[in-house]
Amino acid sequence: MKMKNFLKGKREVYSFMAGALVVLLLLAGLPACAPAAEEEGPAAGETAYDKYVASLSEGEYPVPCECFEQAQEEGELNIYDWAEWWPEEIYTDFEEEFGVKIVRDNFASEPEVVAKFKLNPEMPYDMITGVAIRSVIQIMQLDVLQEINHDWLPNVSAYIGKEFTEFEYDPGAKYSVFSDYGTDSYWYNTEYVDDARIPSWAVLFEPDEKYKGKITLVDDMFKSLAGALAYLGYPVDSDDEAQLAEVRDLMMNLKPYVMAFDSYPKRLALEGEAWISQGTYGDGFILNKESGGVVTAQPTPEGSRLLSDLLLIPKGAPHPAVAHCWINYLYRPRTTAFLCGSIGVQPCSQASLEFLPEDMREWWARVPEGYVASCGVIGERAVTGKGLELRTAIWEELKS
Repeated sequence: MKMKNFLKGKREVYSFMAGALVVLLLLAGLPACAPAAEEEGPAAGETAYDKYVASLSEGEYPVPCECFEQAQEEGELNIYDWAEWWPEEIYTDFEEEFGVKIVRDNFASEPEVVAKFKLNPEMPYDMITGVAIRSVIQIMQLDVLQEINHDWLPNVSAYIGKEFTEFEYDPGAKYSVFSDYGTDSYWYNTEYVDDARIPSWAVLFEPDEKYKGKITLVDDMFKSLAGALAYLGYPVDSDDEAQLAEVRDLMMNLKPYVMAFDSYPKRLALEGEAWISQGTYGDGFILNKESGGVVTAQPTPEGSRLLSDLLLIPKGAPHPAVAHCWINYLYRPRTTAFLCGSIGVQPCSQASLEFLPEDMREWWARVPEGYVASCGVIGERAVTGKGLELRTAIWEELKS
């Protein structure tokens, strides 16, 4: 579905006014062509900003005039992001509406982003999109981001859930904005798995004997160990030696049950080779559509890891006003819904839920209210110092 068909059509009030003038002149018996030509177009004194404001649909808030006018002068947006991730309509509609050119450069991995800014802290990108929280922490440690002007983001202020704005790594979301979110979970094949403990993490981390060699874990030590920490009742970014010793014992007991460490475990789940798979709740939506026998468990008894792609503005951004227009545009309720509906993630805006496809809206409605508050992020304690060392040791032993 094209973006223009998804969003509300923009109001063309001035063409109506011009047409009304022509009719009045004809009724008066006067030549209509010349006077009508003088009166066509915007009303006297109307600015480009006025036209932009008038074009917005209900529930869409404009950036301040100062931001808009500066963006018009800048005229370009340089984005650093994943290739073929977001729908193309997101970019083309923004270009058309704001009259700016988007230039994209793609990265192949998040470590590549960190490495590039280590080499050149003044990289001339206006926007980095699609970077996960733990990589954002590494980027922030390089001191290469500029503080976001939230006065220029009225849609974010109006719609983002407060649970997505207060984290230890970035209090008040001064340097980063969630574009969407998800949570970890596990999937199970109902043909083989019938366990009264569902949806607890216990099904995955302390499985029945019959599941030996039938479980997959995500091939990422931060994600896999976060689930184990949540199951044991500890913060997912813990650096406590005793807590991580418990995690080590739990994972060593689980090792005989693991058939594979897989970054993309959906194939093994769909083909029935894996009976229980660590994954995300969002990917579970796709699995459920492709195979009714593979069901997603949201581990509500214990909570899980909160994941997100974030929006960042580097210090070296040559077009910061356009970058703010971009973030504010993404937070229009219909735009957010179109984006999240296209890539299978959950919006951080409750106002966007009503514009999601019905099946996806029903899927996200299953997440209990307040569940996000029971989840944690992979923070600085996990990716630096003792927390990183302990995780690395557990992971190396687990995969040896």
